[in-house]
Amino acid sequence: MKNIMTVLIITLALLNSKVSAKHYDVKLLTTDDKGQNMVMSPGFLKISPGDTVTFSPSDPSHNVESVSIPKQVKSFTSKMGQQFTHTFDQQGVYLYKCTPHFVLGMLGVIQVGAAQNLPMVMKDWSAMSAGVAMNKDRVNAYLSQVK
Repeated sequence: MKNIMTVLIITLALLNSKVSAKHYDVKLLTTDDKGQNMVMSPGFLKISPGDTVTFSPSDPSHNVESVSIPKQVKSFTSKMGQQFTHTFDQQGVYLYKCTPHFVLGMLGVIQVGAAQNLPMVMKDWSAMSAGVAMNKDRVNAYLSQVK
């Protein structure tokens, strides 16, 4: 009886965590309603572990690819022009890009819970930012929102 109660409690806890998980949408836009080019909308998201994000490209030339993520997390890359949903289970900061538009500063930041890996992400961004010709300030603004 004790084992059954333990299994029931664990099962209910897992179900509750999935029920409370939220879903977010990020649009990969060639041009947004403010006239910005090559932008993730929103560019910065703060979510909780277990939440999911759907990335929706506005045209076939966009995708998402992780570029700096927590060490224990597997990298991700979506197919060009296809919607992609990812569940973020591990805490940390995730810096991602649109592969063909990286040079134009088409990057986004997702903070999942605590920003434990922020120093590593900032170091990675500092190294890779030399390859970005436009919108570096936008990426810096996203990273400045990480708390």
